[in-house]
Amino acid sequence: MNRFPSDDEGDFSALRTAVDEIQALLRTRAPLTEASRGWILRQMDTPPIPPDGDVHIYASGGRLRALSTLDDVPLINRQGAAVSNPAYTLTNATPTYTQAQVQTIVDTLDALHASYLALLGVLRAADIINT
Repeated sequence: MNRFPSDDEGDFSALRTAVDEIQALLRTRAPLTEASRGWILRQMDTPPIPPDGDVHIYASGGRLRALSTLDDVPLINRQGAAVSNPAYTLTNATPTYTQAQVQTIVDTLDALHASYLALLGVLRAADIINT
């Protein structure tokens, strides 16, 4: 025997009101994803690290990213800018060098160093490396 009197009609009415309120709220809130023309992932903060073996795919800063217990990585790397290949004109080694030959070696090493730094910059900008 029930200890409290039951009001089935009132309970049903309250339940209907709650469902109507939730449905109205869901209609006004943008969905987290859309798939009518491919998937659209909404911008979000970095999620908490998922359990071992799970991968969380999310959008951050307009980039598609994946987070697991191993790392947080971009899924699609942008193509970096081209880095020019330095021209070099080193000749075969001779027993002695003139000042002009030494200057050519220094200039070539300087150009290689500049290209190396430019390559590092491009790789960083494309989120391929972060050193």
